[in-house]
Amino acid sequence: MNGLTRRGFLKSGLTASALAAAGHDAWAQGKQNEISALNSDPHVLTTEEGVPRAAAIAIADLLDHGARVRSGQKVLILAYLDGLYGGDNLVDREAIHWIERAVEARGAHPEVLWADVLNRIHQWQFPAEIRAAMDRNDLVINHSFDLVVEEILAFRQYVEQDRKIPMVRNFATTASLLSTEWAQTPQELVSEIRYQAALQVQPGLKWQLTDPNGTHLEGLVMPARNPSRRYAVRREEGSYLPWPEWVCPPIALGQTSGTFIFDRMLSWWSRYIGIRPYFEKPIRLAIRDNRILSIAGGAEAEALRSFLADMHGRLGESVYDFDTLHFGVHPQAQVAAHQCPSVLYRRLIEHSHSSNLHVHIGSPKATPTYPYWPHVTGDVRQATFRIGDTLIHDAGRLTVLDSAPVRAVAARYPGRPGLGQEPCHG
Repeated sequence: MNGLTRRGFLKSGLTASALAAAGHDAWAQGKQNEISALNSDPHVLTTEEGVPRAAAIAIADLLDHGARVRSGQKVLILAYLDGLYGGDNLVDREAIHWIERAVEARGAHPEVLWADVLNRIHQWQFPAEIRAAMDRNDLVINHSFDLVVEEILAFRQYVEQDRKIPMVRNFATTASLLSTEWAQTPQELVSEIRYQAALQVQPGLKWQLTDPNGTHLEGLVMPARNPSRRYAVRREEGSYLPWPEWVCPPIALGQTSGTFIFDRMLSWWSRYIGIRPYFEKPIRLAIRDNRILSIAGGAEAEALRSFLADMHGRLGESVYDFDTLHFGVHPQAQVAAHQCPSVLYRRLIEHSHSSNLHVHIGSPKATPTYPYWPHVTGDVRQATFRIGDTLIHDAGRLTVLDSAPVRAVAARYPGRPGLGQEPCHG
């Protein structure tokens, strides 16, 4: 940890809480009214210091429906410094500044923490200074690409077991991303899509997956790996709260055999495998009885083989297990290059699109000697996926987008981005 800085200033040089202490108690309510006006009035004029209407809508959704910020709460807003200067932890000061002001407008008490952390392969850290900052707050809004509950066991245990602190992972980390249709889509809507999709996952049923790229897999849906949990769970039942919402709970697979072909993967691990998250030549996996038998393709396949061989030395045979599948749930999860120049980050967003279905390549558990989870994925975009007699995906379209419960939630948000019409094939 090279350094942590507390950034407690606005462009005016004063925090909102300082303004209130100086006798400007109406400021916070005024900012809340400003956000409400931006939501409803299509003709509001603002100044250079103001928040664009689109971003204000997104931030209100983040804080009210994602983080559920309450008056009096202490809220840690975490960002990594390298992301300001071309690092993987994409962020900008304007987005953090806007979110800080909006937290204060709700009567909560933000602490902005800029972390400068060296990121080394197989040595990822949950720094003590960040842990201490989380200890003194009630809620965390995390803007880091590197510090995530999926990969880093110590961080997951702190969030979900030791402290059980609500931790919102805000994927919309820049002013530009906050202004996209992806970020303006109501969290309540995407959460309902996730829940309704998970209701269709029933253990004991046979499943089948095909794709125009030649993929064909069959198997059996197994019970959820946590025996105390079912597949259909609301996010509010846990501590990890991604915003915008992104994937359906993982489906445990049994008796799985066939061929899986993919041309992209989630970008957290692709950088350590040594490939771009979008491939020049697809990778072909041969699967028998939940086991990867062969890996074929071009340079990407060779890199994956080498990576899994290295991980085999760390974690054993389970790196070749093939026993998990799930999918994105957000119908607007796509952004243009001009909105997000980072290819790693665009792939991260696209991974959550409702047309994106992915498998886990390997299924090893973290160990005391290797306290990380190799969350390597293979992603497809035009799949037809059935569980029993239920069609889950139809050529890339998630069928619950047309369900009555989902449509009912969408109807409550006229004028906001919603369900979309066609799958995103990318």
